Amino acid sequence: MTGPEPQRGYTAAETAQLTYLVARMAIKGHPTARLGRQIEAVKAKAVEREARQDAEREEREAARRRR
Repeated sequence: MTGPEPQRGYTAAETAQLTYLVARMAIKGHPTARLGRQIEAVKAKAVEREARQDAEREEREAARRRR
């Protein structure tokens, strides 16, 4: 579980999903490849969300400057 981390943190839904996956891992007593992939997918979605938000913010700022 070494994927990129979001810079501004996780949303409540992402935090809940990560908590659930980590709890499942704790119940099993060891990490599994499947759980690891699921955790990495949540992290990747969070990073993509932040990138999308950054692009939208830059777009709005550029539009504001053009006015």
